[in-house]
Amino acid sequence: MIPAAPKLRFSEFKDPWKPGHAGDAFKNSRAKGAAGLPIYSVTMDRGLVRRDSMERQMAADAADNQNLRAQRGDVVYNMMRMWQGAVGLAPEECMVSPAYVVLSPKKHTSPQFFDQWFKGKRMLYLLGAYSHGITSDRLRLYADDFARIPLHLPSLPEQQKIAAFLGVVDAKLAALATKQAALGQFKAGLMQKLFSQQIRFKRDDGTNFPDWEEKELRVVSIINPKSPELPERFRYIDLESVNAGILGAVSEIVATEAPSRAQRVLQRGDILFQMVRPYQRNNLYFDLAGVYVGSTGYAQIRAKQNRHYLFQVLHTDEFVNRVLERCTGTGYPAINSNDLGKVAIPFPHADEQQKIADALSSMDTKIQAVADQVAKLQTFKKGLLQQMFV
Repeated sequence: MIPAAPKLRFSEFKDPWKPGHAGDAFKNSRAKGAAGLPIYSVTMDRGLVRRDSMERQMAADAADNQNLRAQRGDVVYNMMRMWQGAVGLAPEECMVSPAYVVLSPKKHTSPQFFDQWFKGKRMLYLLGAYSHGITSDRLRLYADDFARIPLHLPSLPEQQKIAAFLGVVDAKLAALATKQAALGQFKAGLMQKLFSQQIRFKRDDGTNFPDWEEKELRVVSIINPKSPELPERFRYIDLESVNAGILGAVSEIVATEAPSRAQRVLQRGDILFQMVRPYQRNNLYFDLAGVYVGSTGYAQIRAKQNRHYLFQVLHTDEFVNRVLERCTGTGYPAINSNDLGKVAIPFPHADEQQKIADALSSMDTKIQAVADQVAKLQTFKKGLLQQMFV
């Protein structure tokens, strides 16, 4: 039985939430678009955004009078992706695709409250349950079905207070995301200047380091070192395990059930370089205790000198472009380990390598610290969404 009030609530509100349906809060709007109005698209992670601001440009697929008009504060969702959270608020009067649904809030409805509610676990479940389709990629949530979704509604003042509180959390998340992006851009600029030698470190006594050399990767590292026999049990790292250079949760498996690609027995300090679509730079510096094995989808690189320096070099534009020149395939460009080993890298004096590695690793530490803050705040918000709604 669904409770009549959430677990976590502002103390000034005592009345139970009233049972009803989504149609009690919104009405479906089919107002036609008009020339001159900006066109918006629904995204999975950013809500409603101007189509002309999207990196992937999309041609207008309908005449103005065939598009739908949304007023500021209307809720717009993608029928095929609503159950995955493809929904947003219109920030201004605009036009959207006729394939979307536009919901106009009724007088007792705070659209900002529902914008938060749609992100909750239970609401996503209901949005999926009321969608129709043979398979998940064909599920559609029509306006009439949306209107039938059961829910409990608080008073408008309580809706507004909840929305305002969660809006503060969102603002903090946005500020952290901006900070993280700025740090990333600063590091990218620093890398470009360091590896192009626009900036050079000096020795501790103030004298210059010698000129840099160029050496092939196979000279300064061992690529795919001969691995011992697979251990009986290990944690397996495949191409899906690493995201933006961060290792996600990996399960322990037994050797007899391991996939054939599980062959790279790892040592601390090894680098896993993604050989398919290397432009993604989704590589891993492995620095964990325990028994781990990597997929043959990675090149296992064991540096002979400064492994931190080498890891940073592998992410430079110059190196990635040189790798791509040797790749085969278009949709999924890939390089083999032999060709990878022939790619040349800049190779300064060992002490200068260390200074470069220290500077860039320091930036990585700062970026990761902000990323950890984002993750903690996101987890905190998920908990709020579960406890502040019925």
